Amino acid sequence: MKMNVKENEIEIQGEHPIFGTISIPEGEEIYPAVLIIAGSGAIDRNGNGPKGKFQFNLYKELAGRIAELGFIVLRYDKRGTGKSTKDLLSAGMWDLVDDAERCLLYLKEHPQVDQDRIIVIGHSEGTILGTALSERQKINGLMLVSGGVANLDEYLKHQRKLAYRELRNSKGLKGMLMRKLINEEKEEKKAAKLMDKMFQSKKPVYKVSGLIKQPAKWFREHFLYDPREGLKKADFPVFAIHGDKDAHVDPAILNELPELVKEDAEFHIIPGMEHGMRVQQEEMEILKLKKLYKNISSRPFHEDGFRVLTNWLVTHYKGVS
Repeated sequence: MKMNVKENEIEIQGEHPIFGTISIPEGEEIYPAVLIIAGSGAIDRNGNGPKGKFQFNLYKELAGRIAELGFIVLRYDKRGTGKSTKDLLSAGMWDLVDDAERCLLYLKEHPQVDQDRIIVIGHSEGTILGTALSERQKINGLMLVSGGVANLDEYLKHQRKLAYRELRNSKGLKGMLMRKLINEEKEEKKAAKLMDKMFQSKKPVYKVSGLIKQPAKWFREHFLYDPREGLKKADFPVFAIHGDKDAHVDPAILNELPELVKEDAEFHIIPGMEHGMRVQQEEMEILKLKKLYKNISSRPFHEDGFRVLTNWLVTHYKGVS
């Protein structure tokens, strides 16, 4: 049975304020709690981009559905989004983990939160941040949505490989030209050379050709972190879910999860689901993602994906099958 939910704006004080929304089922009971950690880029607490761009509302939808099941849910504005005034471009991976940790500690101090049932949900980059957070703080469950196991370097290589393949398989004159011009080995060397420059710079922001700003600190710290080592330390249940239309991640990587996690580990690949848990019927094409994102927010969320995710939560932390 769905519960009525109240939402409150919160501000977490510290080196810089963190603003978020806490969703609490109506009543005075003690509830299990969920922290949602956003994916990469300037994505706010609801899962939306700045200035009305890319209105996905994934985290708002997740929070609402999970709270109705009897969970307290906290989602927050990451740096450079929503009410946050902290710069995102100069932030490193561990700065983002610091922010997530402050939100987790807020939940641990909340009088209605069951301290033995606190779960972290990470989406996309948030799967890496959530895994890193679990090495710092005791949690009781980790959910990896559209990511997990691999690090940023592996995922970027996977995305480039998809792009090379699509370019080579292009039809007509474009395909012929791409097959002649695209040399995967050379392109990978260019990518490695750029990363070497960012590692050598030691600066938080690196300007490519003196013009294009890149988050060098963020890249360096991500490339040096291996989530597998964090998952090996997991003494709590771990859940992962990918969509088979998700061009950002390699679903096959989840096959490693049961070997890494010594406790309860479960993963699902959902047919017809894309990176933001919405329905996608088109073929998976990474070069057409920008075009797809223009209308993705008008599509329904994938009910099979939400059902599998929420069923796992309720079964493990509400004692209901």
